Amino acid sequence: MSEIKIINELLNRNLENVQDLKGTPKDSFEKALKEAIKEASQVEQEAQKAIEAFSKGEISIHQVVLAMEKADMTLQTLIQVRNKVLTAYEEISRMQV
Repeated sequence: MSEIKIINELLNRNLENVQDLKGTPKDSFEKALKEAIKEASQVEQEAQKAIEAFSKGEISIHQVVLAMEKADMTLQTLIQVRNKVLTAYEEISRMQV
């Protein structure tokens, strides 16, 4: 059940980030992508720290698994966004002017 809460929290946070974007569309989209990449990197670093903490006996295996799953979900979401952007770019490039 806590995994659903984590997913819901991530979705709400991302929705708030999208709603807060202001400026020109180019700046906003570029900024959103950079922030998403930065967040994915931070989540992965947190997972690595959790692995190190587990190896030292500081945290339980459950916390490590949750951190790793969070990192995996973030990465999978980022990959899907990339795929959608590439698909949109390919469709635009096929348009006749």
